[in-house]
Amino acid sequence: MAKKRLPRRYRIRYTEENIKRAFWLIRVKGTAVRKASWQCGVPVQTLRDRLSRGPNYTVPIQGAPTIFTRDEEQKLVEHIIHLADCGYPLSRREVISLASECAETLGHRNTGTQLSKRWFERFMRRWPRLKLAKARKLSIKRAKATSKETVDRYFSELRNIFEKYKLTDKPHLIFNVDETGLQTEHEPPKAVGERGQTINAITSERGAIIGIGQSRDRAITTVLVCGNACGSALPPYFVFKGKREDPRLMSGAAPGSKYAMSDSGWSNGKIFQEFLEEHFIPLLPKRAEGEHALLLYDGHASHITIPLIEVAKAHDVILFVLPPHTSHALQPLDVGTFRPFKCHYASECQKEMRRKPGEVITRYDVCRLASKSFLTAVTPMNLVNSFRGTGIYPLNPAAVNERHFEPAQNLKKSAKSNPAPEKLEEFLSSRLPIPQNEVEKPKRKMSYRPAGVAITETSIILKLQKVIEEKSSTSSKKSPDPQRRKALKESHRMSRDRPSV
Repeated sequence: MAKKRLPRRYRIRYTEENIKRAFWLIRVKGTAVRKASWQCGVPVQTLRDRLSRGPNYTVPIQGAPTIFTRDEEQKLVEHIIHLADCGYPLSRREVISLASECAETLGHRNTGTQLSKRWFERFMRRWPRLKLAKARKLSIKRAKATSKETVDRYFSELRNIFEKYKLTDKPHLIFNVDETGLQTEHEPPKAVGERGQTINAITSERGAIIGIGQSRDRAITTVLVCGNACGSALPPYFVFKGKREDPRLMSGAAPGSKYAMSDSGWSNGKIFQEFLEEHFIPLLPKRAEGEHALLLYDGHASHITIPLIEVAKAHDVILFVLPPHTSHALQPLDVGTFRPFKCHYASECQKEMRRKPGEVITRYDVCRLASKSFLTAVTPMNLVNSFRGTGIYPLNPAAVNERHFEPAQNLKKSAKSNPAPEKLEEFLSSRLPIPQNEVEKPKRKMSYRPAGVAITETSIILKLQKVIEEKSSTSSKKSPDPQRRKALKESHRMSRDRPSV
């Protein structure tokens, strides 16, 4: 006869930890049994039955015995978390495979038998620290660049700028600008449909359709977003692919928005300077004489030019370049704003496709849909939390999660690390992704490129000017005089046309 299942209201809702805490309150603190029962959520009669068995009574483990002991599972959990922190997370199948090999190594299971999916589900319930989620991509350059030393140097330079220009209590003058690309083909959000069936969501074709009856162009539209630590955001600045300006591209734009055209659809040095002169500086809050505004942004080569620095210095703007490949950890807009902005944009595209069945989204719709998403996602609360989460304002280096440094630390480890003497730890150590020792290659001499510093400082400007002079002199030496080049071509042609004897 099958065992009768208890109704939900009679099932056990307390854990082993609840009972241990109740025992501690009663035996150590002298708390009454009924009060300890109320605080820990354990029935009164259960506590009295356990206490009547003597002071040396220990709480038994509830449920069927597991394959691994509590300590062994603890080590397995720490190993899984360490791999995820290092940038090499395990999938569900890989966790099951690893646990099966552990069980075989420890003699808990016969060779060649895999643990089941049901074991994995119960293992995850026993350890709420773990979760099954889609991993976020992290390039190898970002993994190597985001180290503890780099971030410490960056915050040291930022602190010097704050103290020099007295910005520690002026969040309205601390700005961050970043750009992101938008396409007409959106990523469909989660949807509701029949269980067991694939849910399809109609999207536009990959690439921007210029218009009805015209050619398709794999273009991208760039949006420059800028906000300060007070939560105020500037109107968006759009960059469309093309050569001639078309006012129809700005149909439905947010108030105050501007746009520019480029050959690729991405911003370049000229466009970024136009953004600074015509959009950023006119919208700066009123400042007293001698007050400076700080603008943090990534260090792309097109954003570091002498004319740009001269414009910034003329208007008392400090340009601070973030360390390369660290925007996922240090750039406020990347950390807390762009993800909700992209999600809202995908949702608006999905609604647009539903409102106009049979039609597609063209680049003339991008500005209108992006402006709706901008007003919904780039909120004061998101901006304030983004600056706080990256440790910029208030200035707090500890706000950066130390788990961002794990991939860089792991990649610096040597392959000659000694495994722990215990059997399980030795097995798990052999599964760590430790990089092999490689012969150091001779490093190519690189020209100076500022990173993690304010490029409007005089010392940095002098270094940049020196690099520009060296490049110009090198290029002049490599390229010969035009008349000499013509003479060389003529002599080469004559030697080629001369008949052989």
